[in-house]
Amino acid sequence: MKKVVTLALILAVGIAFTACGGQSMGGQVKGDTFVTEGWVTPDIFRVTSVGVPKPGLTNKIQRQGTAKEAALIMAEKRIIEKFVGARLEGAAGAADYASTGIAVAKEFSGVVKGGTIVRSTYDKDDNCEIVYQIERKGLRSSVEGGATK
Repeated sequence: MKKVVTLALILAVGIAFTACGGQSMGGQVKGDTFVTEGWVTPDIFRVTSVGVPKPGLTNKIQRQGTAKEAALIMAEKRIIEKFVGARLEGAAGAADYASTGIAVAKEFSGVVKGGTIVRSTYDKDDNCEIVYQIERKGLRSSVEGGATK
């Protein structure tokens, strides 16, 4: 079931980004510079993700709520994937990459779940784009250097 939902979400995001015409999401507010992806400081990491409303809902508030929740889940997933990838690159001699990935996911799951949405926007179809931020002292060195708790 999760695979079906994930596939549907990925397809919807792809359609949202490639559809012709209409209001586009994202972009830059005039005069405002804002880091939306990557390391902001050695303690702060951000990702951008998009979520779509649950099919069948007609209430605008419910549609936007489910879209924001989907975007949040995708943001958390993207951060874990990026951190696991960084740690695996650092552990080039590791015998069991799957175990390393699971350990990294467990190590960072608390900080990832404790992140905040620093910006959210909706398009005319109630799709939601968020900028999700996590923060922890020494986060970058923990991710890239392989330091554990």
